[in-house]
Amino acid sequence: MAPIGPPTPPTARGARPIHWIALSLVCLVVDFALGPTIQFPFVYLVPISMASWYGGRSWGLALAILLPVCRFFFNLVWDPAWLTPIESSINAVIRITVFAAFAFLIDRTARQMRELRHMHLLEGMLGVCSVCKKVRDDRVGSWQTLEAFVAGHPSEFEPDCCPDCKAHNRDVFERR
Repeated sequence: MAPIGPPTPPTARGARPIHWIALSLVCLVVDFALGPTIQFPFVYLVPISMASWYGGRSWGLALAILLPVCRFFFNLVWDPAWLTPIESSINAVIRITVFAAFAFLIDRTARQMRELRHMHLLEGMLGVCSVCKKVRDDRVGSWQTLEAFVAGHPSEFEPDCCPDCKAHNRDVFERR
């Protein structure tokens, strides 16, 4: 039996870990190539948001920590005269904090979107009695026969027929 609750992150349908890891590496290479004077740390938000949305909070937080730490080591390699190691570490902590909060918010939004889709699916289901086949109408708060429920909600139903019934009643459908 399938577990009840919101579905797991759609990594099979969306971006996979290789996608956001590759994008993170591209961002790091470009960041290193630009040197210590030109900084675009907001570019890191793209792979962090992809990782959080498709992979969950742990992937987003991992990149939120890893990318600023790499930038910190870049500053140690470049050794810019105007930036001390203490200032570089403070900048790294600030970036980690901001990116982690961003990853958390993206993950939370993704979870809520999945739960909303799941809830919308569940709202579309009908409660049917397994004995008498009456349908529960939550709007009215009562149980009705299937025919009465369909007659009361004509916009929600489109008449159709299964292939077996069409084959069995072919002459009725040919007259229409």
